[in-house]
Amino acid sequence: MTMTRAATTKRLNFAPKFISGLLLLLLLLLDGIQTEQIDANDEEVDRFCYPAKYKNTRLSCECSNVSAAPWGMRALHIDCSYKDFKAEDLTGLLPLYIDTLDLSWNALDRAPVFTSDSLRLLNLMHNNISSIAANNFGSLTSLRELYLSWNSIQQLDAQAFQSLPHLTVLSLEHNNLHTLPSQIFSPLLVLATLELSWNRQLNQSIGQDVYTTFGINQKLQKLQLDACNLQELQLPRTAPLIELSLRRNQFERVPSQLPASLHSLDISENRLQHLQPEDTRHLSQIRQLFVEDMPQLRSIDAHSLASLHAVESMSFQNTRSLNYIDGDAFVSESGNQTLPPLKSIIFRGTLVRSFNASLSPVFSKLTELDLNGVPLHCDCKLEWLKNLDIQTNGRCLLPARVRGMLISSVRRDEFSCEKWPRWIYGIIILGLIALCAAGVYLIVMGLRPHRGVTMRRKVGAGSPYARVTIEPNRQENVH
Repeated sequence: MTMTRAATTKRLNFAPKFISGLLLLLLLLLDGIQTEQIDANDEEVDRFCYPAKYKNTRLSCECSNVSAAPWGMRALHIDCSYKDFKAEDLTGLLPLYIDTLDLSWNALDRAPVFTSDSLRLLNLMHNNISSIAANNFGSLTSLRELYLSWNSIQQLDAQAFQSLPHLTVLSLEHNNLHTLPSQIFSPLLVLATLELSWNRQLNQSIGQDVYTTFGINQKLQKLQLDACNLQELQLPRTAPLIELSLRRNQFERVPSQLPASLHSLDISENRLQHLQPEDTRHLSQIRQLFVEDMPQLRSIDAHSLASLHAVESMSFQNTRSLNYIDGDAFVSESGNQTLPPLKSIIFRGTLVRSFNASLSPVFSKLTELDLNGVPLHCDCKLEWLKNLDIQTNGRCLLPARVRGMLISSVRRDEFSCEKWPRWIYGIIILGLIALCAAGVYLIVMGLRPHRGVTMRRKVGAGSPYARVTIEPNRQENVH
């Protein structure tokens, strides 16, 4: 009885505490709902907040509040894209807490001069900007990313990027730059990504020593120089560059002096005719190699891939003249073969008809081998590809009996080789035709009479050549 009373007393004492806690939880939930409603109302009011003269109108930019890392502080994103703004329509003083400003796809003929100590990303792509003046972005001291691509920029002032010590990304792609001022990038102390692609006449100013000439810092990790009409390039071996893109230039050989730290190299759409050992001897740290869309590349020579000790993926996609890869491509000139950690090779769209079985140790470790669209000759020399554990999507062109079939679907007994070369079969067929023609000729000549033989014609009563007398019918004269 005493134990029962004690338990009942504890339950009675616990009940008020539980109820009070439940009430407190309900109050907190209601307060949260009210706070969300207030925030939503504030967001609705501030949805169109810039420029000031167009505030809360259909011409105003759309604004949104987010929490910025790492402390969850307020950050304002402003989207002014597709508004047809001109520079005079924009005010220089940006709203407080602004983090991102998107002015792409407008009608800007010059880069606006803004003032903000919080802006981190400025997007001015797809406008009509023709030049960047000195200290144009000098009042954006916190700027991290600046995108100026797809404009008509022809001139950059030597001090165009002054006072941007925190800028890490600079994009100048698809402009009309012919020359770059000396030391133009020297104020960019922490620049990590520099994009200069598709300035087709930029070769007029880019020489060999790019880093020293233009003041590129030693922290740059990504450099894009596609379609700049370059024929030669030298970069410091000690530069910690990670990614280099040289697509669609005029290189006849892979540049011989490149940073030793490169992990990714894109040399596609250039004028190489043969991939040779000297092209890759200095690329021992490369992990990704792109040799795509090469209009003149015909072969991958012996030992040309042996120096790629760290390569993980290679792509020769759409190199439509490539028809041969040497069986010793991964074997060094000394005869040693060190297998790289290669996982992916793409030959899609090439003309390689066969692969030597000596490539089997490398191919057997692949997780991707793309042979889609390759005109394979499925003979006994290619039977080893059927032993791979991966799907290659390779289809046979020859022989005719397996044309169009996947390698994985062809039976092993159909991977046969002819004992004699095809030209021998051709000679045999031509010989038989000649013998038949000679036999027919001899038969015809044997049946024809000889010129020296005179045939005697027997003329007599029973001869078909006997004289025939035609007499008139007597009954015709009888009246």
